[in-house]
Amino acid sequence: MRSFANLFLLLFLADGSLSLLDEVASLLFPVVPFSGFRTLVANAVLLLAMPLYLSLGIDRRLPKALLLPLILFVFWCPLSTWIFPPLSEFRGYGLAMAAVQIALGTFLLHRFNKNREAPLTLPREMFDAPFFSLRNTLGFSAVNLFVLPVALATLALFLADSYVTALTSGFMRVEKDGLYMIERSYRRDDRTIRLASMVHVGEKQYYDQVARVVVSGKTVVLAEGVTDEKELLRNKFDYGKVAGFLGLTSQEKMLFAGRVIDPRELEAPRDKWKTGKAGTPDILRADVDLSAFRPETMLFLDAVGRHLRENSTVLEATVELNEWAEQNITPQMYEIIMDDILHRRNKVLLGHMDKALQRYDTVVVPWGALHMKEIEAEVLKRGFVLQEERKRMSVDFGRMLAGRR
Repeated sequence: MRSFANLFLLLFLADGSLSLLDEVASLLFPVVPFSGFRTLVANAVLLLAMPLYLSLGIDRRLPKALLLPLILFVFWCPLSTWIFPPLSEFRGYGLAMAAVQIALGTFLLHRFNKNREAPLTLPREMFDAPFFSLRNTLGFSAVNLFVLPVALATLALFLADSYVTALTSGFMRVEKDGLYMIERSYRRDDRTIRLASMVHVGEKQYYDQVARVVVSGKTVVLAEGVTDEKELLRNKFDYGKVAGFLGLTSQEKMLFAGRVIDPRELEAPRDKWKTGKAGTPDILRADVDLSAFRPETMLFLDAVGRHLRENSTVLEATVELNEWAEQNITPQMYEIIMDDILHRRNKVLLGHMDKALQRYDTVVVPWGALHMKEIEAEVLKRGFVLQEERKRMSVDFGRMLAGRR
């Protein structure tokens, strides 16, 4: 156990030193040479910190006054900017935390190790005492009955945020109090594009906010929504059942106020362009019909509708749908389904957007967050520059949990 603790201490100080060099280099050079190795060492420290923390309740010889502050610091660093977002805007925060990490580790080691010949390791005589103490284990367990549930819930939310942020290019974020959707505005010359990420179930207030489109000049909303003109889907479904189970509202309840236009109007000659009521946008359904999807996608969508219809609760439907997918969906089918549901629909939307930019001053795109990574990349390719960003709470965790009690 002494070797394990010493390895953690050495990597803790190495991580702090690399972080300090990396932060200083980032201020001086456009390319940071230490970032990859720094991440590798930081991940190793995190992996060691978890079993070492649990070992504090088993091995009474481990110095809690030394190791516990260091372990807490390891977890605080990545969580701090998530818990307090303004910290991420402070350019010198990473540099300050790296300096604190070195100072904290050096100071505590100096207090617990008086051996100047090996100042960075725990002395051997510290581990001459008995290994186990029932009092130590019971005390540690009692404290963690309260600490661990909170810590695990916080860690789960943090990991969920990291996952969805990468998946949606930051258009969806998980914070400690709820799920947030991001709207970004881009500008090129006299044209503006607003990408407002959406989620299928959320708070009614959130949908009301998105539906109140602020009109600036000629504005069009390119609305999301797959149609089924030929009634190909046997087991139709909506998100109302899911929303009701969570005590939320479905996106399908959101209605934009404005003049509904046909896609053909975007192709009309300039002298035949019509204008809607002043102060309200035009609304265009810029999505596909189910007839554009391939058989694999239709099979999957039918299965979703069937399981939602045949099961009394959303949880039961989800479990059965997962079992069905494991037995029926191959990796090749999954690629086809995702291509239809995401990329093919994005391509249709972008075609409408290019035409709309010739006619409108502002184009609003309120589409699902999973679509936004690809759509944003295409917007930037067209020369648009990000101007501003705002976030809206789509799901209030506290209110949702209270509604489920």
